[in-house]
Amino acid sequence: MSDTATLTPLVNEAFTAPNGPLIATGEIQVDTGTGTLETKPRASLCRCGASAKKPFCDGTHRTSGWADAGESVPAENIAELTATGPVVFVPLPNGPLLANGPLVLQNAQKQIINKTTQTALCRCGASANKPYCDGSHAAIGFQG
Repeated sequence: MSDTATLTPLVNEAFTAPNGPLIATGEIQVDTGTGTLETKPRASLCRCGASAKKPFCDGTHRTSGWADAGESVPAENIAELTATGPVVFVPLPNGPLLANGPLVLQNAQKQIINKTTQTALCRCGASANKPYCDGSHAAIGFQG
């Protein structure tokens, strides 16, 4: 007799920690700029723009004075995700963090604010539309 348990695909989720990083869990892949993808079940990704280990958080938000409560409002119409598989985070040079793949975005209260397969997230800390990029990185001269 064989045990043929059906595996439930992982749901990729990311939430904005209050005054802290974007915490992503699931089937996470991060482009570290070295030509390879780092695969992990959990990643803390910088939102303040000050980490010395971008795109990862190194805790600098605690001493830099950066603050964002992570209280994004849910989108009006949130479609169901039918795609499965990994979400790949790609930091664009001096720009946003692209998320490509199925991802459930949550605010700090763990309310779903969006379900998407592609979005641009702020990693400079200056967007007025956090967690999304609004182009502020260009105005502040973000490097990373």
